[in-house]
Parts: sequence; C-alpha cells; structure tokens
Amino acid sequence: MKKTQKILGLPIISISDGMEVGKVKSIIINAEKGAIDYIVVDSGIQIFSARVIATEDILGIGEYALTIENEDVISDISKIPSAIQLLQKDIKVKGTKVLTKKGRLIGEIGDIYVDENDGCKITGLEFIADITQKQIRLIPRDSVITFGKNLTVVTEDVESRLLDTPSQLDSDLGSFDSEKKNIYDIMGLQGALNVEPEIKQDLFGGPVADDLAGVLDEMAAVAGETEALSGGETLPEAAVATEADDHTDEEEKDNASVLFEQRQRQYLKGRYATKTITDSEGNVIIYEGMQIDDAVIDEAKKKGRLVELVMNNRA
Repeated sequence: MKKTQKILGLPIISISDGMEVGKVKSIIINAEKGAIDYIVVDSGIQIFSARVIATEDILGIGEYALTIENEDVISDISKIPSAIQLLQKDIKVKGTKVLTKKGRLIGEIGDIYVDENDGCKITGLEFIADITQKQIRLIPRDSVITFGKNLTVVTEDVESRLLDTPSQLDSDLGSFDSEKKNIYDIMGLQGALNVEPEIKQDLFGGPVADDLAGVLDEMAAVAGETEALSGGETLPEAAVATEADDHTDEEEKDNASVLFEQRQRQYLKGRYATKTITDSEGNVIIYEGMQIDDAVIDEAKKKGRLVELVMNNRA
C-alpha cells in the first residue's frame, strides 16, 4: 500500500534496458473506479502534450522507483481520449472538503492511499477534521460514496468507522452496484443543497443550478413515497444500505430502488441534453441538444453516466 506522496517524483525505470525514462509528475484519477488510471511522465512540456503510462502497464512501484517493461508502454496523452477526459474532469481528491450523505461538512482530505498491487485502487483517505487535529485518521474506501472535483461525499456514519493506521485499511473492497452508486451520488448532492449558500459556493466552485436543485428535490420526494417500504426510514437510508437484516429488508430496498429509477426516468424523458456525454472510452451516449429517450437513459445507466445526464439537461 502506498501514499500518492510517495509515488510522485519516483524515477521511472525501463527494466528491458535498465534506463531511467522519466519521473512521475502527477497522477490521473478515475473517480468512478476509485483508482489511479494513469501516471503522467515528467517531460517538461504542456500537460495536454504529456506522455502517460496506464497503471495496468506498471510492473511495480517500489520505495526507490516505478518500473515498466520498456518505453513502448509510454503513450502521448493526445492519443488516449479516456485519459484526456479524466484529465479534464480534474479529480484530485486530495484537499477536497468532506461532506456526509446528509450534508454535514466535517473536514477535508489529506493524502490518498492506493494498492499498488491491485490496479492502484484507492484503499483509504487521510481525514483532517481541523488544524488542531494531532493524529490524522483514515477513511476506509467503503465509506466513500463519491469522489468529486470539490468534495468527497462519505457515509453518514463515517466518524465511527475511522481507522488509525494504514494496516487497518482493507484493500479487498469489491465494487459498488452501479445503480446504488447513482443513488449515492444524487442523495449526497441533495444533502449538499441543504447547506448554507456560502458553503455551496465553496463546495461546487459556483452557484448550484436551479434546475439541478429542482431535479434533486423532485427525486428526493420519492423518500416519502417509500417510507412504508423501508420501515420508517426515508429513501436515502433505505436505498443505500449495504447490509440487510433479512430477506424481506432486501426486497423492500429493491422496491425503493425501482421507484427511484422510475422517478429518474419520468423526469428525464423528453428533455434535451445540455452537453455531449460520453462513456469512459470516449463513446458518445448523447450529443448536446439531442432529446433524451428510454434508449439514452438505458445506455447512460449501463455506462454509469446517469447522474451526469440528470445534471446536464433542459426542458
């Protein structure tokens, strides 16, 4: 397990000829995967003309060097649309505010821990509550809901799950169900909309769009409709629970999830996309100005872009 601070600046060694071919300049994070997808090679040129290494081509990340088979695995970033897309999203994680699912601001993120032996997946985050905090504690990966540009959304019970040492981080985290992730994203943002205006400005880098607020308010209304299904819990609690006491609880959550998806679909159908939305490989799901239909919604859902579609549309 490595902190990203320990990776930055490492010499990059080609083992085929034993030569140093560059140094690690920066990392490119894939927020949906919760992992580092690319390493940027320090070459002293502009970032969009930079060279990158896909983490799947890295042989190892040691204390003194990052190793690759040969220079052939280093590519011009201009030839990799998915890398450019991730770079434009500019997800740093480090230094972002920490927001709980219900909208509490509780601190910020320090460094990032990754598992260098498992695709550089993020395994934990340093949590800094305030400047007086003497010991930096750790947020485990399974307590993170969303890696955003300006904030990291975490589960409401995150404070009770904080860890004290990197050895406690569990690198075998599995993957989130894609639709639960979409519910996580929207409900996390709904909580953010409930905080003070000046905090919204700080979190999102600008005013929150009225349309987005309306979308989230309308979708959050499903909570009241599903209260009976969740035994008194509102949807944010019932729909994103990761453990069930019994089979009946699972069925109730499934019903709530279905109702939530119906509300998403009802809102989106017939509206128009306000940006071109692509999948992680650069394939276009919908072009700006096109009308949203069931096929587009299904494709966005399949490719994990449903939240992006919800946030970028007009009547």
